[in-house]
Amino acid sequence: MTTRFGRWFRGFGVIGMTALVAVMVILCVAPRAHAQPFAAVVMDARTGEILYQTDNSTSRLHPASLTKMMTLYIAFEALQNGEITEDTPVRISRHAASQPPSRLGLRAGQTIAFRYLIRAAALRSANDAAVAIAEALEGSVPAFAERMNRTARAIGMSRTTFRNPHGLTTDGHLSTARDMSILGRQLYFDYPSYYGIFSRRSDNAGIATVNNTNRLFLGSYRGADGIKTGFTNAAGYNLTAMAERDGVRLLVTVFGARSSQDRLRRVSQLMDRGFRDAPRRAAVRRPARPDYVRGADDRGSGPAAGRVIRLQTAPTTSRFPRARPQPGDAPAADLIAALSTGIDELIEEIREPDPASDTDDPGVAPGVTSEEPEESDAPEGLAEAVEQVLVAAVAPERSPLPRGRPVDEAVTLAAAEPAEAEEEIAIAARSGSGLLGTEDYVALAESGVQVPVTPPARPEDLVAALVEDLPADGPEAPAGEAVAMADVSTDGGALTIPGLPPIPLADGAEAPEAQPETQLAALEAPAEAPLMPSLEPVASELSVDDDGRILWRDEELLQALSHEDPEEPVLAPTIVLTSSSDADVVASAPTPEIVTHVSTSGGRLWRVELGRFNTPFDAERVLLRVALSEAGTLRNGVRRVTARGGRHVAEVNSLTHEEAQLACLRLAARDQDCTVVDPS
Repeated sequence: MTTRFGRWFRGFGVIGMTALVAVMVILCVAPRAHAQPFAAVVMDARTGEILYQTDNSTSRLHPASLTKMMTLYIAFEALQNGEITEDTPVRISRHAASQPPSRLGLRAGQTIAFRYLIRAAALRSANDAAVAIAEALEGSVPAFAERMNRTARAIGMSRTTFRNPHGLTTDGHLSTARDMSILGRQLYFDYPSYYGIFSRRSDNAGIATVNNTNRLFLGSYRGADGIKTGFTNAAGYNLTAMAERDGVRLLVTVFGARSSQDRLRRVSQLMDRGFRDAPRRAAVRRPARPDYVRGADDRGSGPAAGRVIRLQTAPTTSRFPRARPQPGDAPAADLIAALSTGIDELIEEIREPDPASDTDDPGVAPGVTSEEPEESDAPEGLAEAVEQVLVAAVAPERSPLPRGRPVDEAVTLAAAEPAEAEEEIAIAARSGSGLLGTEDYVALAESGVQVPVTPPARPEDLVAALVEDLPADGPEAPAGEAVAMADVSTDGGALTIPGLPPIPLADGAEAPEAQPETQLAALEAPAEAPLMPSLEPVASELSVDDDGRILWRDEELLQALSHEDPEEPVLAPTIVLTSSSDADVVASAPTPEIVTHVSTSGGRLWRVELGRFNTPFDAERVLLRVALSEAGTLRNGVRRVTARGGRHVAEVNSLTHEEAQLACLRLAARDQDCTVVDPS
């Protein structure tokens, strides 16, 4: 049994065992736990009726980025009240720029339009854009949080407390699935023109194109049209979603899903359940607008809650044009505003620092983020651990590259083989390298002193130095070959090479070095023979006279042939194979066909004359009237007005005999003059 197990282990190998251990680790690790319990609400958006809810639907949990629904609700409210416009430039503070992800990427000091902040907060769920919206409307995050809480109480979110505009985990920042459903329905009915932004897959946010974080639900569930996702480590994966099918509109809110896929699966199941249970027909009951004069916590005594009061007042601007300013009048407000361009920036530079906005502190604990991580089926850190185990298992024991030479290898060689070391040192010395002797090097190495080996300076005449170091008898030649050492000299204007006859030099000049390019250039290319003009017969077939001589029609060639020199013939000799049989008949040239008359009308040579007139206008008018009345018979004819004998003749040409006769018969029946004219 032991032998069989050992054979199996050797066959399975280390890699297989490592993979098995990795699989066992994955199976043994407990599933990832989410931070807060799951809560859900299914609401009929038409009536506000709760169709389904979990037991903890009113438990105070972390809303995460669902908080931005309230931030955007107040932003839409401010736009409607005229507190700000979509094109109002917003200056980004250091506090807004320092927010953790997810972010738009705003920088401290830059200016961006208010509309782009709305898009970034609604689609990208950007925390820096949410803080910028809060500071633009209320000046600081705490003041904006107070307005958020006041609005929440006014619309009936009784168990919600806001501490910031983005939803990052903060002490006391809590809400419920039921309250977030109320907020989503309120936002849909109060600002339907702005609600469409939640259905966009992507949009331009000024400095970047932002994608919708809810595009997974929008692209997978039929009828989906919004609205907002949320995620933090403490909250899990949250979503308030809305969809409509066949006139039935539902709103689903989930808290505490374990992943984005789990969130999508749960929301889809709840949506399907809601569409099964919701009535097909229901009267729409719009929620009331927030009542800031008397909040939900008022009991009829004391001052009214809130400070924002919307009143229907008379128009503030007149539809009549303004009067022309008179001397001494105060300048208009728009003129002062135009002249004060840049004053706000100057005041911003010289004002006292604001501790609430001029700080790099994001206001949340380090490491808190609302950026949803990429999906992974294995627990965190497990993939990296398994990868390290597998790499360690399959790594080779020995490297295919050679090992580096040890530093003290020369010392070992000098101590073990002194004779061989001395020989190597001698060879190196002859090549110009400066090395220490064996005994000196060993002594220095044993003492631990590192002596840099510096080569000697390069001699000026390196060739001469190498020649001096060569032995007198030269290198040993291979057996069976003779080595001749000789000098090349110039004596008496000739180049002398031992074993060869003297080579004379021009004017006693020294022998130049032979260059392959020069030698090639010295070779004269053969002169090209002048091309003879080509002479071709006029006809493609040659004519031969009785004597067997070719008859040419080119007079220049005949002239050249008449003065032909037998030794330099004009034409190259050609061998012609012929037959002496009487049956051979020389083909005669085809007889040319003479064409005396060319017709392109295909026999349409007849014409009809419709009368003679004093002016070409009268002739054209008759031609037009006849063409309209006899379009069937004269459709192939060519209408023309011709001047003959001082009169203008209206005629139709290019007709056949039958067409001309038929046309005249029909025209004569209508009392129209018509004469058939033959080609002759």
